[in-house]
Amino acid sequence: MRHIAAHYVFTGIGNPIPMGVITLNDEHVITEIGVLTDETESTEFYNGILTSGFINAHCHLELSYLRNQLKPCVELADFIGQMTKIPRRPPAANEALAAMCAADAEMQREGIVAVGDICNTAGSFPLKRRSAIYYHSFIEAVGLDEIAAAAAMQRLRQLCADAQQAGLPASITPHAAYSLSDALLDAAMDAANRAGILSVHNQECDTENELFTAGRGALHDLFAAAGFPLPPVTGQRAIYRLLPRIAPSVRALFVHNVALSEDDYDRATDRLPHLTWVLCPNSNRHIGQAVPPVDLLYRKNARIAIGTDSLASNSRLSVLEELKSISRRFPHIPLQTLLQWATVNGAAALGKEREWGCLRTGANAGIVLIENVNLHNLCLTADSRARPLVLSVKRDTCLRDENR
Repeated sequence: MRHIAAHYVFTGIGNPIPMGVITLNDEHVITEIGVLTDETESTEFYNGILTSGFINAHCHLELSYLRNQLKPCVELADFIGQMTKIPRRPPAANEALAAMCAADAEMQREGIVAVGDICNTAGSFPLKRRSAIYYHSFIEAVGLDEIAAAAAMQRLRQLCADAQQAGLPASITPHAAYSLSDALLDAAMDAANRAGILSVHNQECDTENELFTAGRGALHDLFAAAGFPLPPVTGQRAIYRLLPRIAPSVRALFVHNVALSEDDYDRATDRLPHLTWVLCPNSNRHIGQAVPPVDLLYRKNARIAIGTDSLASNSRLSVLEELKSISRRFPHIPLQTLLQWATVNGAAALGKEREWGCLRTGANAGIVLIENVNLHNLCLTADSRARPLVLSVKRDTCLRDENR
């Protein structure tokens, strides 16, 4: 038996427990959660708060080799322009894998237990097979050439089958409203609807909407200059190219949402009852110096989850760092709410709410200590950091091996 206590325990269910204590058996399964009444020599007491393992709802592990290589941008088109200028020859397989392994180890140290990961190749599959982190691989469809749509889908289906054959959860998903031809978007959406889950980049900047409403703007100019086929001008904002194609039963993750309006939100949630809005604020700041409409979503009591995006647009893969960024700009949002976004909601978005997201009897969702918290006001500080305390045997082994 192990008894772990702290100033507060945030279970993800109900209110925080002051002076809470968690009892676990030898298999790291929680057997009891209560209030510390009699501290003994066997009790591990920590300064801070305890929560379940974090969920990173949006990441691009394959892009880990681009860490610190792209300059901060003022517009999404600038970021895409930088990405298109990266040498077409990918890094050596061993270099790419080493970067992904380092990123995976970083997420483990940050207390992340599950990830919604965007994939364009099979390069991450060997790592995911042995990682202690649970990954759902979203096999990403992207391409504006109508003629190439059938061949693209054939490749995506094979990639998805390869992941599943390796024992990895995977499904096909569209990249964004602006980056697929009608034929490829229809095929990718059909695959996502049948899988029951999708993750799509949504309204990452104002010019994404402008591309559809007026056929102009920075994205339009980038596509035209590069000779890319242009998506259709519909007179509607970008999100409306997606909504009619998504089945209401699907667990939909809409990522970024920087240029989301209240009407967009209302119409999307009316159609999609299982919709989760994934926020990646540190990536948004790097790509476009923009902030997602956190206050709008908070006021609407939206189902929000947290993502880190990739190391091409972020300096760290830390869910806690994303929460700190939100807390600095929106200090009125309670810490309990922020942690629900980072745990319960992320697990539900990936369809894994039974496995992760909550501290409850019978669960083995990991336990993370958040240190350097303002315990008087129950809020994060600039020095707050996450430290995993209880992990599965496999994850403990991975962390020890990484530190050798």
